Order: sequence, then C-alpha cells, then structure tokens
Amino acid sequence: MQFFWYDYETWGKYPLSDRIVQFGGIRTGEQLEMIGEPIEYLCQPGLDFFIGPGAVNIHGIMPMKAYKEGLPENEFAARIHQELIQDGTCSVAYNGMSFDHEFTRVLFYRNLRDPYEWEYKNGNSRWDTLELMRATYLLRPDALGDWPQKETGGPSFQLEALTRQFLDEDQLINQHDAVSDTIQMWLIAKLVREKVEDLWNYGLTLRNKNVVNSIMSSQEPVLYTVGKIPTYRSCSTALSPLKFQEYNSLYGFDLFVDPAPFLKPFDQWSQSDKTSARKAIFSFNSGKAPFLVLWPDIQRLLPNKWSMNHLLTKIKLSEQDILARHELIQNFDDTKYPNPLIEFVKFQSSQSKAKYSSKRSDPDEAIYDNFFSHDDMYMMSQVIEQGPNFDWRSVKSTDYRVEPLIFRYIARNYPDSLDEQGKERWLNYCRERQLLRTHKRWVNPDQVFSYELRDSAKPWGNLNEADVKDLLKWQDRVRERLRQPN
Repeated sequence: MQFFWYDYETWGKYPLSDRIVQFGGIRTGEQLEMIGEPIEYLCQPGLDFFIGPGAVNIHGIMPMKAYKEGLPENEFAARIHQELIQDGTCSVAYNGMSFDHEFTRVLFYRNLRDPYEWEYKNGNSRWDTLELMRATYLLRPDALGDWPQKETGGPSFQLEALTRQFLDEDQLINQHDAVSDTIQMWLIAKLVREKVEDLWNYGLTLRNKNVVNSIMSSQEPVLYTVGKIPTYRSCSTALSPLKFQEYNSLYGFDLFVDPAPFLKPFDQWSQSDKTSARKAIFSFNSGKAPFLVLWPDIQRLLPNKWSMNHLLTKIKLSEQDILARHELIQNFDDTKYPNPLIEFVKFQSSQSKAKYSSKRSDPDEAIYDNFFSHDDMYMMSQVIEQGPNFDWRSVKSTDYRVEPLIFRYIARNYPDSLDEQGKERWLNYCRERQLLRTHKRWVNPDQVFSYELRDSAKPWGNLNEADVKDLLKWQDRVRERLRQPN
C-alpha cells in the first residue's frame, strides 16, 4: 500500500457548487517515506461560477494568475485521477471526508469520470487524519507534547495550530497553500505514527466499512470521537448502537443523554422529544472511517499509566451511567411496540427524502441523485476520448443529467468547438450561475460582478490595492464575456 496525501485550495467551501483552484499532493510508502517530488497543479477558473474576495483572502491565489498558469478543468481532473486511481493507493486528506474527498468526487463527476472508483478499486481506499488527531488527544494526549489551545479554550485541531505546536521550526511552511498544507499534514501524521503506532494502525483499520459495521453490530457500548461533540467532552462520547442500518448509514444513541424519556411509543412523542432525539442520535457513514472503539477494547489503546477513569473524566461520563443507559436501550422489549428510537430514525429519514426528492438540482450538482448506467458511463468515456470532436447534439439518455453534463464539459473545455446555438446556450447558463443565489449574498445582480459582500464594513477583507485591482480585472473580464447583446 502507498499513501497519497493531498489538499485543495478552492474558490469557496461548498463542494457541489464551488470549484478548486489548486491541488497539492505527495506520495509516500507504507512507512511514510516520500516517493518522488511534491505535485502542484492550478486549475483555470471558468465563467460558470463566481469568484469573490472571500476565498482569495484565504489562499491569496488571484484568478488571473490561475487563468494564465492553470490547466483546463478536464486536464486538471485527469491528472488528479491518474494519481488517486493507482493500484493500492490510500488517498488521505485532513478533514477530507467533509471537504477534499467531496470536492474530488464532484470534480470527477463534472468531468465525466466515475466519481467513486478511486476510493475502492484495485485495493484503493480513502482516509482522513482529522479524527485520528482528535482520538490522539483523547487517548494519548501526552504523546506529542502540550496540545495547542484555542483562544476560547479547549484543544485546537486546526492543521496550522498543530504544525506550529508539534513541528520543528525548519519544518514550518506557509499555510493555505495546497502543497505546504499537504506536506505538513503528512509530517504531523508521521509524528503520530512514530509516537503512537498502535493507535495509528487501529485508525487505519477503520477505512474498511466492514470493520465499522462489525463494531456497530456489537452488543457493547462504543466509544465515538467526532468534531460534532464539544471539546469540553474531548469531542467524544459513548454510544449505544441502534439495530438499524440504511445503506451505509449507521446510528447510535449518545449515552451522555438519559434514554428513558424516549422509550415510550413513538406516537406519544412530543415535538420536544423529537428535538431532543435529533441531538442525542448520531448518524454516520460506515465508508467515511468514523473513529469508533468497542468499549472492552479501549484499555489497550490507553497509556499504561491510565485507568478507564481517566477517559471517563475526559468525556464527562460515569461507567455506571454508560452501562445502565446502554442496557435500557439494548434490552428494550419490542414485543409490545416497535423500538421508538428506531421509529424516530425512520421518521427522520422519510422526512429528509420528502424534502429533497422534489427538488431537482442543477445537473452539475446532482451527483447523488443516482448512479449512471453502464451505457451512459461508456458514452462519457467516449466524450473524454474524442474531446472537441464529439458531437454533443447526438446525446440521448434517459438520465436528465447526462446531456447537460456532456454539453457543459465540451463548452467549458473546448468552447471554440461550439456552434452559435451552443455558444449562446453556454453563455446563458454562465449568466445564470453567476447570479445564482444572489439573495444569499445580500447583493443585487449589478453588484454580483463587483464584489462579494461578506463583510459590509470591509468588503475586500485583507486584500491590498494590487490584489483588489487584479480581482476586479477578472470580474470585469467575466462581465464583458457575459454581457447581453443590445
């Protein structure tokens, strides 16, 4: 197995609607020794999404620079795909399950590639070391040294704070650059592996969803570590697994909460009961390497000098409460009426499906509507192969996403190949995308090309005069290209 560590800088924080500007990656062996040199790519920004000062303030990459030096998005996607799809590759990112890995899926989807096979094909997998760091703080807090603290108190898990605290000065590189963040993510992970190899090895096993499913199928309580839990509880709690699974979704009841008030027929639940249950029931995807430990297995992951009482103090629970509450849930007699906790989970699921099934999103953002058919995937592979020579007007599919995706792929990457009708269709789509959700930006259609009003008192954030001029130059270019003819 090899690890491929990677990071993105983006034009926004939403994987479905925002785009990537920079990719940085390094490949290492199983012992975390570097193989080859770091890789960096810039991606050319397009006309079909908005760029404002918010993201530029973070990473400092100007759109004109990315346009001049970057790759077209299809080539950008192809080069990243080439790295991640290599046999036996474990793709790793920090906060990757919520951010980088999601951006990867949508990037491949939008560029007509299978958005999932890089995660599992030919011995491949994906991982996220953010939860490993939270687990290190909980289970081996002294292994790395004094933990960095947030200004408001409590431990910090920001990569920048961890690198400043735990790496030597000569290892520090400027943050918010995809390559430097990748290197520092790798160095922090390497330090964890050196100091607490058993915890590192255990965390790696959780990439396998069968391992996760097995843990949640147990009759034992489960230790769960995740950022949703407050830092005063060390981002951790004890769960009682609920005997219900939907696709890859697993569910557990937070034993920090007394389950007794919920163990009555579901039709007797008040709105207050439902509100409280939403906070007490955790759901997570078995394929996203959640950090879980069976209760009897915790002791072997603790330092020799620690007893379970040390852990219980950190998560603000007593073993008596954990065992008593867990027994209430696991021994629930469902011969009288169905388990109300499971009935609530089913209710929540049906509510969610009803909410989203009626909304057909933009095909560029509809990755999770369904899987593509074999025929559609074959046609999209032909588009990739033929490029501008593929006739997008010949596309026929029963999947409403396929024709727009193929047309936009051609238009985005080979605009000169379009006829006049195609060019006008593309420009109309770009105009719509540029003005999308303007009410959420608190700007009107005229202002949307001028600035992103994230802070009304200081709309340009920390950008200097030259940066503002550069950004305006890009926005003027977009406005000119998309201007409606008189």
